[in-house]
Amino acid sequence: MNVTAKFNFTKAQVDTAMDEACKREGARYKVKGFRDGNAPRGMIEKEYGDVFTEPAFNALFNKAFSKYLEGNPNVTPLDDPEVDISQKPDGIEFIAVIPVQDKFTLGKYTGLEINSKTIKVTDKEVDGFLARVAGGRTRQIAADKGHKIANGNIAVIDFTGFVDGKKFAGGEAKNHELEIGSHSFIDTFEEQLVGKTVGDKLDVNVTFPKDYHAKELAGAKSVFKVEIRNILIREIPAIDDNLAKESSEFNTLAEFKKDIRARLEKQSKIESDKLNEQELLRVICDNTKVDVHDKLVARYFHQIMHDTQQSLAQSGYTLEMYATAIGSTVEKIEKIQRNNAQNSAKVALILDAIAKKENLKDFDSVIKFLETHNKLKEAK
Repeated sequence: MNVTAKFNFTKAQVDTAMDEACKREGARYKVKGFRDGNAPRGMIEKEYGDVFTEPAFNALFNKAFSKYLEGNPNVTPLDDPEVDISQKPDGIEFIAVIPVQDKFTLGKYTGLEINSKTIKVTDKEVDGFLARVAGGRTRQIAADKGHKIANGNIAVIDFTGFVDGKKFAGGEAKNHELEIGSHSFIDTFEEQLVGKTVGDKLDVNVTFPKDYHAKELAGAKSVFKVEIRNILIREIPAIDDNLAKESSEFNTLAEFKKDIRARLEKQSKIESDKLNEQELLRVICDNTKVDVHDKLVARYFHQIMHDTQQSLAQSGYTLEMYATAIGSTVEKIEKIQRNNAQNSAKVALILDAIAKKENLKDFDSVIKFLETHNKLKEAK
């Protein structure tokens, strides 16, 4: 909703405001024969035109508007008012249209029963954590003599590439480490090394992609002369007491697992509490009908989009790049975020209303009050 307020000023008040504007800003305008700031208002206006009306009107309105808000504490503007100015026989009139939030009646927000959401830590999650710890301590070792290259091995190779019997730029390397199955080389290059062993020499026949970045090689058939210099195998340490000793302050795997579970359960408690808080707010908001003013939604939306773009920029992304990466569009993202802004604005209005009604100081005290005066029950 909007509130309309009118402010009237006599010609004398306007003229005084113009003189005061000239005193504040007159030094900006140079008039021949006068030191800066000493030229009469009439001389400045004769040379530069109507330069004091806007600052004079702004000063008049801002002072009157501030006084109006002091006398009307129930009027809380959501944005700057839209102001129309009209001439009157005896002066001017400002008509201000002030965007304010519609009043609403709080629905039930105490004595509610909310289904509890609990995130439980499973043995699988503990084992997964241990597997990641072990994976982080993986080392590469040389394969036994006679070992044949398999998927996941790292082949250390020398190679030279030829197109039409001629070497080409960038097609040669020594002791290059190539993970088999990574598909980091073109066509079936990696597959042709499977089953080979150290010391083997072979020709690898491949075709460059038609859209290859080097145009002279795009779509070309090539032969790579390859020699297997070494084969490396990734060795993941066993999940045992030794891993516990090397990766933690504990001497046994059992102690390490107990500590991991405790840490995971602490994190799951934080996540569960957040989910329960969100569910409580959802139920409370569903109990209250609020027509959120478009100006308030716009404020939240602009903040959300600003934060999103700032976060993406830190990773070198624009909003357009991110949209493409997730298979979406900027328009779809904005639609989702506008809906999020609507929900966030509604939550903020309701929590603020509860804070005022219960004489609470801040967001945290409101949440604590709501958690105390409502009940979590285990979901069946």
